[in-house]
Amino acid sequence: MAEIAQQLGVASSTVSRALRSDPRISAELRGRVRAVADKLGYAPNPLVSALMANRRRRGGAGAVDVIALITNYSGREDWRKKDVCRWEYEGIQRRARELGFRVEVFALGEYRGDMTRLAATLRARAIRGVLLGFSREERTGVTFDGEGFCVAGLSAYFPEVVADRANFHGFFNVQLALDHVHRLGYRRPALIVPELNNRMSNNLWSGAFLDWQRKLPRRDRCEPFIPAENVTAAEFSDWLYRNAPDSLLVYKFPVRTLLAKRSVRVPEDIGLAYLYRTSDEMGDAAGIDGNLDFVGAAALDLVVERLYSNSAGTNEHPKEVLIKGTWHEGETLPARPIPPAPSRSRGSVRAKR
Repeated sequence: MAEIAQQLGVASSTVSRALRSDPRISAELRGRVRAVADKLGYAPNPLVSALMANRRRRGGAGAVDVIALITNYSGREDWRKKDVCRWEYEGIQRRARELGFRVEVFALGEYRGDMTRLAATLRARAIRGVLLGFSREERTGVTFDGEGFCVAGLSAYFPEVVADRANFHGFFNVQLALDHVHRLGYRRPALIVPELNNRMSNNLWSGAFLDWQRKLPRRDRCEPFIPAENVTAAEFSDWLYRNAPDSLLVYKFPVRTLLAKRSVRVPEDIGLAYLYRTSDEMGDAAGIDGNLDFVGAAALDLVVERLYSNSAGTNEHPKEVLIKGTWHEGETLPARPIPPAPSRSRGSVRAKR
């Protein structure tokens, strides 16, 4: 950097800022610095860059230690009351503290849904790190101009923005749960997930279920139940009768209420596990913990990684970090003896149509 500064007749600190695309340095000068740097074969040492970035955060003024968490939860719903969002947010905050950053929430609704206005606020405050977080809608139609920002995405929020993302490992988690269900003696497991959530997972949940079923005898295979928002109890009953599963892997569906209406008992008649257990289900239910706090932490890491490497703007080849879940036993899915060779009867669930 000293050699570059000498050739251009500027201070070394100016070269340093220019190589970091600091907006305080004019675009023309940044271009001249980069041209000389390329000519001299300059390449930053990432470890030194990280050290200096840390020193700048701790010793300087301004908002370089702030990472913006952009949310889009309009209306009366509060994302902080949802288990999934709360756990992810806890992981974001924990990791930020560990790395010496501070997270500040920016609600898009406070800018009347205008992302350009919000971005202008971030630029005015010299906030470069941006994490696209909680959004109520699957398709928001909202994009984010990442020019000058180090951006990453959390889970499937703001799906139309191309960015590095951290997410739970949906495919792995479904198959992990099914493996445990099978080891406990159940031979006809079925998947129940809402169509909207399955689509937000890029259909990985239903894909993992269908792939896992390939190893089952055809007589033990069940079709997944992927209900739309307006699904009726009769549609569920019809699916249950046709497939006669002995166990269910469920996400966000009132399965216990509908089973009780048909006098089907859990776990006596049918085993039950949850794909992502809520805080209410963690007491006695079997299923997957998505380790969503680690998903949030991984998303924060992606922003910091881009800050340290000065990777601002659009990422043409985005990556996705997937966090694996953890299986937990529960009273809703007790072990069953391995059943004998099946007959043509479909069992107790069908008998109670």
